[in-house]
Amino acid sequence: MKNFIEKFSDARSVGTPFINARTADPASTIANVGKMLGKELEETPMLSWDSIHGLKGLGEKDCAGSKALASMAQLAGVELGASIDLPIALGILEYAGEDVIVFVHNPQLVWSDDKKVVQGIWNLRDIFCANGSMLVLMTGAGDVLPVELQQDILVLDEPLPTREELAAIVTDVYTHAKENHKACDVAPDAKMLKACCDALIGLPSFPASQAAAMELNKDTGMMNIPELWARKKSVISQMPGLTFHQGGETLADMYGCDSFRKFAIRMVKNVSLILRVDEIQRQFAGSETDSSGSTGKLIGEFMTWVNDHQVICTLALGVPGSSKSHSIYCIGGEDNKPVINYDPSAMEDKLVGEGGKNMRNANRTIESISDGKVWLIATANSLRGLPPELISRFQVGGIFFFDAPDAEEREGIMKLKVKKYNLVDQTFPDMEGWTGRDIDNCARKASLLGMTLAEAATYVVPLMKSHHEEMDALRNSAHDRFLSASKPGVYQYSAPSSKVEVHKPVITAGRKIR
Repeated sequence: MKNFIEKFSDARSVGTPFINARTADPASTIANVGKMLGKELEETPMLSWDSIHGLKGLGEKDCAGSKALASMAQLAGVELGASIDLPIALGILEYAGEDVIVFVHNPQLVWSDDKKVVQGIWNLRDIFCANGSMLVLMTGAGDVLPVELQQDILVLDEPLPTREELAAIVTDVYTHAKENHKACDVAPDAKMLKACCDALIGLPSFPASQAAAMELNKDTGMMNIPELWARKKSVISQMPGLTFHQGGETLADMYGCDSFRKFAIRMVKNVSLILRVDEIQRQFAGSETDSSGSTGKLIGEFMTWVNDHQVICTLALGVPGSSKSHSIYCIGGEDNKPVINYDPSAMEDKLVGEGGKNMRNANRTIESISDGKVWLIATANSLRGLPPELISRFQVGGIFFFDAPDAEEREGIMKLKVKKYNLVDQTFPDMEGWTGRDIDNCARKASLLGMTLAEAATYVVPLMKSHHEEMDALRNSAHDRFLSASKPGVYQYSAPSSKVEVHKPVITAGRKIR
């Protein structure tokens, strides 16, 4: 498959007048086009437009671009200072000569408010096609062209830097440090380059270069890899709807859910990143009734991305507090795979269309970080409101039902919590009907309030008992339909024969943990 520059070169060779270059680093894109031109660069008039400088030539004062621009302005009878107004700049470009390349920065910020921009661009189509010139609209990865121009503009996505490109960036940083800091005389070996690329993948060229330069110890030649990861997490977490999970959980922090655990240990070997979608039934709730249509568009965007990029999807369905999310974090930590929380509702914006843009930007970043090997695990407390076409996306990764833990699992979880909260010489309370969250709450209260587990248990009202009708309905709905997270095969549920009574903590004798 051809890369961005190869496609750009092909488009220029056949006289394509308009290109929409969707890029995260416009300066890098322009530099790469300059490299593509090679010896032709000095003779090729290259211009740029932005809302601060208007039209200007790219290069030295007397470069081909500056000369061509002066000629255009004279023919148009317009002062170059007026070209800050994009419609005026487009009018000047009607007088362009042959083989001009014009980069227009962030036109999407203008054309939504000034419809003359759309007309001004369209007016250039036949002129640029005839003289071999090219108008390059520089937008973000998630921006969408006006409907009136979509048929006339070739859209090219410039991907984020590959591992090979990042390795070159890191090597350049070392070379620069060696030239300017005599103490730094260490070249990065293959192991160091891989570690740097793992940490930087998903960042555009400029922030990747800046991070590497700042975290290189100029005296020892060592790169601070943990800090590179921290910088990447900070940059990506600023994107609407994406946050890195910062915990350090492993399988040692998890008890129970054995069937899901065995499945996940195998599946995680095939991916580079885990994407967690919390309570997916709430994320896309109201897609059928939303009058603006924004939620429906987001769910459509989401399903298209999942389908087109063959994202492996698993649904963790179950009662609240049954370790659905905790299991995801433990699996990721055990295999040292990054876990990113993906929040579609946080991608929505008061401006219609911005939600889709945010989601496309998020998806593009995820693709880069993961090298296209993504495992999406969504959690849900019910399937109510989820359309069948979305549920069908979870066939490969499966739908697992997480029930409240049984007696053995409850005791195993409590032992982990006793260790976590440094509780010693404790007798376990009766935990019938408790979820993992109830057990954690009890142990945490005991630690915070300086009381025994038995005393803390008197302040616990298990959800499985306070809301047993809803929980029984949920379990019944999952019976014989989904995989069990705890036991091999399909989930089976037998409803209790009598009404569950209100919880009364009971101390079980002879079960002390020291």
